[in-house]
Amino acid sequence: MTALLGRARSVEPGWRASGFLIDDAAAETDPIRDIFGCPVLFSLWRVRRSWLRNIVKKCNNIEVQRELFKRLGNIVHGIWGASDTAVALEQLTQDFVDQTAFMEYFKSHWVPKIEMWLSTMRSLPLASQEASGAIEAYHVKLKVKLFDDSHLGALRRVDWLVHKLTTELHSGYWLDRYADECDSFQNVKEEYIASTSWHRALQIPDSAVTLDDKNRLFAKVSSQKDSSIVHLVWNPGSEFSFCDCVWSMQGNVCKHVIKVNMICESHQGYQPSMSFQSFKELLVSLSKKPMEDSISQDLSMAWTMQMLEQIRNLVEVTRADDIGTVVNNLPLQWASRKGRTGVGKPSTALTLPSSKRSASRQKTRKRRRLSRLT
Repeated sequence: MTALLGRARSVEPGWRASGFLIDDAAAETDPIRDIFGCPVLFSLWRVRRSWLRNIVKKCNNIEVQRELFKRLGNIVHGIWGASDTAVALEQLTQDFVDQTAFMEYFKSHWVPKIEMWLSTMRSLPLASQEASGAIEAYHVKLKVKLFDDSHLGALRRVDWLVHKLTTELHSGYWLDRYADECDSFQNVKEEYIASTSWHRALQIPDSAVTLDDKNRLFAKVSSQKDSSIVHLVWNPGSEFSFCDCVWSMQGNVCKHVIKVNMICESHQGYQPSMSFQSFKELLVSLSKKPMEDSISQDLSMAWTMQMLEQIRNLVEVTRADDIGTVVNNLPLQWASRKGRTGVGKPSTALTLPSSKRSASRQKTRKRRRLSRLT
């Protein structure tokens, strides 16, 4: 990871990570915090996607699919309660004993390490559904670039895969960052934002969503293209909501689920999002630090004030009509990308060998060519 950070800063010396998302419960978080110096969050996207894809694939009955996915979500939601995971898993096995294909998959792949996964979810802040939608859109974008090739069989070769990663995926990432920072190539940025489920959910009017206020078992979302089509979202208000649209049935986070959960946030009786719940539990745990431990107390106060400031900025951005006014009031004023990359550059003539000087000159020429396009 140190080499990764060095590689990023060799292109942009002022680069730093705002946050680091992991989706593997076995990942070590301390080296990430030490090297990148940023918060580490856990993303439910991989877990949710794996469970939903296998439920749809191995269970034929739509009602069984809905209930099974809901029960798995209840097990995850129970990490902050007094529920016994072993008892919940045993009850799940008994209730769905006839779903042999899925239960064999779940017992072999997840049950042996389920405590590790739940413990990681409990100890780390959880990323929101907006983050899951962004990860999913970027994942789809990478797959399109990687597999849109006439030499698909060559990807089994390591040299061809490395070539694909370094020439197309890596350059595409820096082009996206340049477009975002310099307001250039607006179509690149807009196409990516429009591809996220979160952005598509914002295009659905509130009037298109109908909640089951009696039992709160489902919600209906009317299609904007064809009013005769109505999508049913089971278990509304949860990250483990189940929609019957094609995109959701492939294991993805669809716009209907996100829109329904947005509506449920403003209605009483629905459980809060897991990201909010994890943030609440984190604040509670910080407040319980022993008063006699001055170091822990100071660290807790620092974390609390930092999170409070982030919440205030987020609320201000959400309520503001013009995001430019909010950015101008922030204490840190960003310069242009060219100015930031020019500051602190090492003297290549004195410290770099000839090969590295040549590589540095090539990078400089590439950046100049890119700037001329704008």
